[in-house]
Amino acid sequence: MINYLIGIGLSLALSGLIGWERESQKKPAGLRDAMLICLGATMFTIISLILRDVPASEGVKYDLGRIIAYTVAGVGFLGGGVMITNKKKIEGITTASTLWAIVGIGILCGLGEYLLALICTGAIYLTLKLKYIQIKIIKQRNKK
Repeated sequence: MINYLIGIGLSLALSGLIGWERESQKKPAGLRDAMLICLGATMFTIISLILRDVPASEGVKYDLGRIIAYTVAGVGFLGGGVMITNKKKIEGITTASTLWAIVGIGILCGLGEYLLALICTGAIYLTLKLKYIQIKIIKQRNKK
């Protein structure tokens, strides 16, 4: 039970960091969205682990990977709703892919893979910050 509580707390903290970054950029999916999506992924992962210990009825087998797989697929619908086409330009791809990656953090926290969740959160955060480097490169290019 303590492991589950640690996973839930860590998933909220890590996704809060990513959500705060998105919120500060005034993106459609911000702090609360990131935290709720990550928490949901953590909860569904924990449910699959709990089901592992439930005795199967005669002829019934539990496929623990299905809950996780459907969680990942389900967030694809959320991501699809975030993306829009505006004047032949697709917007919201980074937000959608961030939500998808946040599910990965939640799954790792639910599985108890805390160090990997921390490393992946750092990688996601740094990737999102590449936008500022990209802007500087474009400004430098336009000056020439």
